[in-house]
Amino acid sequence: MKKILFVCSALFLCAPFLASAHQHGTFTFGGSTYSFVVGSLNEPVAVDDKTGVDLTVTKGAGTPTMSADGDMDGMPKSSTPVTGLEKTLQVELSAGGKTKVLALSPAYGKPGSYTAPFYPTVATSLSYRFFGTIDGTKVNITFVCRPEGATAIDEGQKDLGGGVMQVSKMGGFGCPMDKASMGFPEQSASVISLSSDSNSARTYSYAGIVLGAVALVFGLMCRRSN
Repeated sequence: MKKILFVCSALFLCAPFLASAHQHGTFTFGGSTYSFVVGSLNEPVAVDDKTGVDLTVTKGAGTPTMSADGDMDGMPKSSTPVTGLEKTLQVELSAGGKTKVLALSPAYGKPGSYTAPFYPTVATSLSYRFFGTIDGTKVNITFVCRPEGATAIDEGQKDLGGGVMQVSKMGGFGCPMDKASMGFPEQSASVISLSSDSNSARTYSYAGIVLGAVALVFGLMCRRSN
């Protein structure tokens, strides 16, 4: 009976993170505890559809709770939202061997929450690296997406350097998925496939023009010979 209660309690504690498709990390630096809740906008994320970095940072021992649709239900009384990070913090996207730095913008009506929109172009692993300063302390913290079907991560204590200590990290957010596999009732065409079809059509058009010109010249030559 005790084992059953333990398992149920563990599932209850993890439920907010698993349902919300976000990762939650707890860090200590500058004598304070900070909570990061990180995910992507408009999950599940599909290739060529608009998404974005979704970040919420709070200061204190409490943890913000997340609803099933990925929105934050509210701040716990024991913590406060960290505002003004759009001035001191940036996010670096990393995927397919390439990187791109984006600015963070405050989310309207959600103190402590920030977004950075982008369009994923490949179904691949994706990481968000947050770097800059928080309350005067330099931070360099990375969150990585979890492929479809992968179990949520559960990482323990880790020294990230510069006086920043990771206390825990759990949960997970999804990686960009192929848009074609998510289409209904028919499979969706990606921008790349549409571009390929367009290029093929353009090639055929050019070939038709060339053949038409050749036929015209040949006709004129035949007319002159007569």
